[in-house]
Amino acid sequence: MSRSETSFFRQWKAEKRKARRRRLWLVPLVFLSFDILWVFWQLNNSTPDDLANGYLMLFYNLPMMNAIVLPLMAAVIASRLCDMEIKGDTLKLLYTMQKPASFYDCKYLAGLKYVLLFALGQGALILAAGKIWQFQDPLDPITLIENTAVVFVVSAALLSIQQLLSLYSDNQILPLVVGICGCFLGLFSMFFPAPVARLILWGYYAAFPTAGLYWDAGTRYSEYYEMAFPVESFLLFILFTIVLYFICRAVITKKEV
Repeated sequence: MSRSETSFFRQWKAEKRKARRRRLWLVPLVFLSFDILWVFWQLNNSTPDDLANGYLMLFYNLPMMNAIVLPLMAAVIASRLCDMEIKGDTLKLLYTMQKPASFYDCKYLAGLKYVLLFALGQGALILAAGKIWQFQDPLDPITLIENTAVVFVVSAALLSIQQLLSLYSDNQILPLVVGICGCFLGLFSMFFPAPVARLILWGYYAAFPTAGLYWDAGTRYSEYYEMAFPVESFLLFILFTIVLYFICRAVITKKEV
Protein backbone atom coordinates (compact mmCIF):
# COMPACT_ATOMS: atom_id res chain seq x y z
CA MET A 1 0.00 0.00 0.00
CA SER A 2 1.42 3.38 -1.05
CA ARG A 3 2.00 6.29 1.31
CA SER A 4 -0.89 8.25 -0.25
CA GLU A 5 -3.28 5.31 0.23
CA THR A 6 -2.14 4.92 3.85
CA SER A 7 -2.68 8.64 4.42
CA PHE A 8 -6.18 8.50 2.92
CA PHE A 9 -7.31 5.61 5.12
CA ARG A 10 -5.89 7.36 8.16
CA GLN A 11 -7.89 10.49 7.27
CA TRP A 12 -10.98 8.37 6.67
CA LYS A 13 -10.69 6.85 10.12
CA ALA A 14 -10.27 10.34 11.60
CA GLU A 15 -13.44 11.46 9.82
CA LYS A 16 -15.34 8.50 11.24
CA ARG A 17 -14.14 9.35 14.75
CA LYS A 18 -15.26 12.98 14.35
CA ALA A 19 -18.75 11.88 13.30
CA ARG A 20 -19.09 9.12 15.90
CA ARG A 21 -20.77 11.20 18.63
CA ARG A 22 -22.84 13.32 16.28
CA ARG A 23 -25.36 10.50 15.72
CA LEU A 24 -25.55 11.24 12.00
CA TRP A 25 -27.18 7.87 11.37
CA LEU A 26 -30.33 9.39 12.88
CA VAL A 27 -30.66 11.80 9.93
CA PRO A 28 -31.58 9.19 7.27
CA LEU A 29 -33.68 7.31 9.81
CA VAL A 30 -35.71 10.42 10.66
CA PHE A 31 -36.35 11.15 6.98
CA LEU A 32 -37.13 7.50 6.33
CA SER A 33 -39.74 7.72 9.09
CA PHE A 34 -41.57 10.34 7.00
CA ASP A 35 -41.68 7.84 4.15
CA ILE A 36 -42.96 5.14 6.49
CA LEU A 37 -45.76 7.35 7.81
CA TRP A 38 -46.70 8.44 4.30
CA VAL A 39 -46.74 4.85 2.97
CA PHE A 40 -48.94 3.68 5.85
CA TRP A 41 -51.33 6.59 5.29
CA GLN A 42 -51.39 6.07 1.52
CA LEU A 43 -52.01 2.32 1.69
CA ASN A 44 -54.56 2.49 4.50
CA ASN A 45 -56.61 4.90 2.37
CA SER A 46 -56.26 2.94 -0.88
CA THR A 47 -58.95 0.91 -2.60
CA PRO A 48 -58.61 -2.86 -3.06
CA ASP A 49 -57.97 -2.26 -6.77
CA ASP A 50 -55.07 0.05 -5.93
CA LEU A 51 -53.63 -2.43 -3.44
CA ALA A 52 -53.81 -5.13 -6.10
CA ASN A 53 -51.17 -3.08 -7.93
CA GLY A 54 -49.47 -1.87 -4.76
CA TYR A 55 -45.88 -2.11 -5.97
CA LEU A 56 -46.64 -0.07 -9.08
CA MET A 57 -48.49 2.47 -6.94
CA LEU A 58 -45.48 2.92 -4.67
CA PHE A 59 -43.04 3.14 -7.58
CA TYR A 60 -45.27 5.85 -9.06
CA ASN A 61 -45.83 7.88 -5.89
CA LEU A 62 -42.58 7.55 -3.92
CA PRO A 63 -40.55 9.77 -6.33
CA MET A 64 -42.84 12.67 -5.40
CA MET A 65 -42.23 12.01 -1.70
CA ASN A 66 -38.50 11.77 -2.33
CA ALA A 67 -38.49 15.13 -4.13
CA ILE A 68 -40.18 16.69 -1.10
CA VAL A 69 -37.90 15.37 1.65
CA LEU A 70 -34.55 14.26 0.21
CA PRO A 71 -33.16 17.66 -0.84
CA LEU A 72 -33.45 18.70 2.80
CA MET A 73 -31.91 15.42 3.96
CA ALA A 74 -28.86 16.02 1.73
CA ALA A 75 -28.57 19.55 3.14
CA VAL A 76 -28.76 18.34 6.75
CA ILE A 77 -26.19 15.58 6.19
CA ALA A 78 -23.70 17.95 4.57
CA SER A 79 -24.28 20.62 7.20
CA ARG A 80 -23.80 18.22 10.10
CA LEU A 81 -20.61 16.83 8.57
CA CYS A 82 -19.06 20.22 7.82
CA ASP A 83 -20.21 22.53 10.62
CA MET A 84 -17.50 21.28 13.01
CA GLU A 85 -14.72 22.64 10.79
CA ILE A 86 -16.66 25.79 9.90
CA LYS A 87 -17.61 26.70 13.49
CA GLY A 88 -14.15 25.90 14.81
CA ASP A 89 -12.46 27.67 11.87
CA THR A 90 -10.06 24.75 11.59
CA LEU A 91 -9.87 24.39 7.80
CA LYS A 92 -6.52 26.19 7.61
CA LEU A 93 -5.08 23.89 10.26
CA LEU A 94 -6.50 20.78 8.60
CA TYR A 95 -5.12 21.78 5.20
CA THR A 96 -1.61 21.88 6.67
CA MET A 97 -1.96 18.22 7.66
CA GLN A 98 -3.88 16.84 4.68
CA LYS A 99 -4.60 17.79 1.12
CA PRO A 100 -7.84 19.77 0.55
CA ALA A 101 -8.91 17.24 -2.10
CA SER A 102 -8.45 14.34 0.32
CA PHE A 103 -10.36 16.23 3.02
CA TYR A 104 -13.23 16.83 0.58
CA ASP A 105 -13.26 13.17 -0.54
CA CYS A 106 -13.51 11.91 3.04
CA LYS A 107 -16.36 14.28 3.83
CA TYR A 108 -18.25 13.25 0.72
CA LEU A 109 -17.78 9.52 1.30
CA ALA A 110 -18.99 9.97 4.87
CA GLY A 111 -22.14 11.64 3.55
CA LEU A 112 -22.69 8.97 0.89
CA LYS A 113 -22.79 6.35 3.62
CA TYR A 114 -25.95 7.92 5.06
CA VAL A 115 -27.48 8.44 1.62
CA LEU A 116 -26.97 4.73 0.93
CA LEU A 117 -28.57 3.89 4.29
CA PHE A 118 -31.70 5.80 3.29
CA ALA A 119 -31.86 4.29 -0.22
CA LEU A 120 -31.59 0.75 1.12
CA GLY A 121 -34.10 1.56 3.87
CA GLN A 122 -36.65 2.74 1.31
CA GLY A 123 -36.16 -0.45 -0.68
CA ALA A 124 -36.78 -2.47 2.48
CA LEU A 125 -39.89 -0.37 3.16
CA ILE A 126 -41.33 -1.29 -0.25
CA LEU A 127 -40.71 -4.99 0.43
CA ALA A 128 -42.29 -4.74 3.90
CA ALA A 129 -45.34 -2.89 2.58
CA GLY A 130 -45.90 -5.61 -0.01
CA LYS A 131 -45.87 -8.28 2.70
CA ILE A 132 -48.11 -6.38 5.13
CA TRP A 133 -50.76 -5.30 2.59
CA GLN A 134 -50.35 -8.44 0.44
CA PHE A 135 -49.93 -6.78 -2.95
CA GLN A 136 -51.11 -8.94 -5.82
CA ASP A 137 -48.84 -7.60 -8.55
CA PRO A 138 -45.46 -9.33 -8.85
CA LEU A 139 -42.40 -7.43 -7.69
CA ASP A 140 -39.64 -7.28 -10.25
CA PRO A 141 -36.31 -7.22 -8.33
CA ILE A 142 -34.71 -5.28 -11.20
CA THR A 143 -37.32 -2.53 -10.85
CA LEU A 144 -36.67 -2.34 -7.11
CA ILE A 145 -32.91 -2.04 -7.76
CA GLU A 146 -33.53 0.65 -10.38
CA ASN A 147 -35.63 2.74 -8.01
CA THR A 148 -33.07 2.33 -5.22
CA ALA A 149 -30.30 3.38 -7.61
CA VAL A 150 -32.22 6.52 -8.64
CA VAL A 151 -32.66 7.54 -5.00
CA PHE A 152 -28.96 7.04 -4.31
CA VAL A 153 -27.54 8.71 -7.44
CA VAL A 154 -29.82 11.77 -7.41
CA SER A 155 -29.16 12.26 -3.70
CA ALA A 156 -25.42 11.89 -4.36
CA ALA A 157 -25.62 14.72 -6.91
CA LEU A 158 -27.47 16.95 -4.46
CA LEU A 159 -24.97 16.07 -1.73
CA SER A 160 -22.15 17.46 -3.91
CA ILE A 161 -23.91 20.82 -4.15
CA GLN A 162 -24.81 20.90 -0.48
CA GLN A 163 -21.30 20.00 0.65
CA LEU A 164 -19.88 22.75 -1.56
CA LEU A 165 -22.27 25.28 0.01
CA SER A 166 -21.60 24.02 3.55
CA LEU A 167 -17.82 24.34 3.16
CA TYR A 168 -18.06 27.70 1.43
CA SER A 169 -20.47 29.31 3.94
CA ASP A 170 -19.45 30.87 7.23
CA ASN A 171 -22.58 29.38 8.78
CA GLN A 172 -25.02 26.67 7.76
CA ILE A 173 -28.12 28.82 7.27
CA LEU A 174 -27.61 29.31 3.51
CA PRO A 175 -27.09 25.59 2.72
CA LEU A 176 -30.18 24.65 4.72
CA VAL A 177 -32.25 27.35 2.99
CA VAL A 178 -31.08 25.99 -0.38
CA GLY A 179 -32.14 22.51 0.73
CA ILE A 180 -35.59 23.74 1.77
CA CYS A 181 -36.03 25.65 -1.50
CA GLY A 182 -34.93 22.52 -3.33
CA CYS A 183 -37.80 20.60 -1.74
CA PHE A 184 -40.33 23.05 -3.20
CA LEU A 185 -38.58 23.21 -6.58
CA GLY A 186 -38.43 19.42 -6.78
CA LEU A 187 -42.15 19.11 -6.08
CA PHE A 188 -43.29 21.86 -8.44
CA SER A 189 -40.95 20.69 -11.22
CA MET A 190 -43.21 17.65 -11.67
CA PHE A 191 -45.91 19.98 -12.98
CA PHE A 192 -43.60 21.91 -15.34
CA PRO A 193 -43.15 21.15 -19.04
CA ALA A 194 -40.48 18.50 -19.59
CA PRO A 195 -37.85 20.89 -21.05
CA VAL A 196 -38.15 23.10 -17.97
CA ALA A 197 -38.26 20.21 -15.50
CA ARG A 198 -34.95 18.89 -16.87
CA LEU A 199 -33.26 22.07 -15.66
CA ILE A 200 -34.24 21.44 -12.03
CA LEU A 201 -31.87 18.94 -10.44
CA TRP A 202 -33.98 18.60 -7.27
CA GLY A 203 -36.83 17.09 -9.30
CA TYR A 204 -34.80 14.31 -10.90
CA TYR A 205 -36.20 11.73 -8.49
CA ALA A 206 -39.13 11.55 -10.91
CA ALA A 207 -37.05 11.82 -14.10
CA PHE A 208 -36.46 8.05 -14.38
CA PRO A 209 -39.94 6.50 -13.95
CA THR A 210 -40.66 2.79 -13.79
CA ALA A 211 -44.44 3.16 -13.34
CA GLY A 212 -47.13 5.42 -14.82
CA LEU A 213 -50.77 6.20 -14.12
CA TYR A 214 -53.65 6.15 -16.61
CA TRP A 215 -56.51 8.39 -15.47
CA ASP A 216 -59.87 8.83 -17.22
CA ALA A 217 -61.56 11.97 -15.88
CA GLY A 218 -64.93 11.00 -17.33
CA THR A 219 -65.22 7.58 -15.73
CA ARG A 220 -62.80 8.37 -12.86
CA TYR A 221 -61.01 5.14 -13.75
CA SER A 222 -57.33 4.88 -12.89
CA GLU A 223 -54.78 2.18 -13.55
CA TYR A 224 -51.08 1.90 -12.80
CA TYR A 225 -48.86 0.43 -15.50
CA GLU A 226 -45.20 -0.48 -15.93
CA MET A 227 -42.79 1.74 -17.83
CA ALA A 228 -39.43 0.82 -19.32
CA PHE A 229 -36.60 2.26 -17.26
CA PRO A 230 -34.64 4.89 -19.27
CA VAL A 231 -31.25 3.21 -18.94
CA GLU A 232 -29.35 5.50 -21.31
CA SER A 233 -30.66 8.67 -19.66
CA PHE A 234 -29.78 7.29 -16.23
CA LEU A 235 -26.23 6.41 -17.32
CA LEU A 236 -25.82 9.96 -18.63
CA PHE A 237 -27.04 11.27 -15.28
CA ILE A 238 -24.50 9.11 -13.45
CA LEU A 239 -21.80 10.67 -15.65
CA PHE A 240 -23.20 14.12 -14.85
CA THR A 241 -23.10 13.31 -11.12
CA ILE A 242 -19.43 12.31 -11.35
CA VAL A 243 -18.54 15.47 -13.29
CA LEU A 244 -20.51 17.60 -10.82
CA TYR A 245 -18.60 16.05 -7.93
CA PHE A 246 -15.22 16.91 -9.44
CA ILE A 247 -16.36 20.44 -10.26
CA CYS A 248 -17.47 21.04 -6.66
CA ARG A 249 -14.27 19.43 -5.41
CA ALA A 250 -12.13 21.70 -7.62
CA VAL A 251 -13.97 24.79 -6.38
CA ILE A 252 -13.38 23.90 -2.73
CA THR A 253 -9.70 23.00 -3.19
CA LYS A 254 -9.09 26.46 -4.68
CA LYS A 255 -10.86 28.27 -1.85
CA GLU A 256 -8.69 30.57 0.26
CA VAL A 257 -8.85 29.67 3.98
